[in-house]
Amino acid sequence: MKEEVKVSIAAAACTFGLAVVFKEILHQELNLVQMFIPIMLFLVYTWTKDVRPTRHTANIWIGVIVAVTIAVIVLYAL
Repeated sequence: MKEEVKVSIAAAACTFGLAVVFKEILHQELNLVQMFIPIMLFLVYTWTKDVRPTRHTANIWIGVIVAVTIAVIVLYAL
């Protein structure tokens, strides 16, 4: 599987996870910026992957997307 596909699946899963956590657990409404943070990170990955290919592996970007998603959840849970 190509690296772009792996990162896009991770971004989609994190976006879905944000929506579920905010609606079902936190009982808060997501605004547009919060919802698209994982997608924006995926776009940054696709735009910058040719700049330094050794630094832009899929696993690093998947970790960044998951970490930022968890940080958004924690930030708004407190």
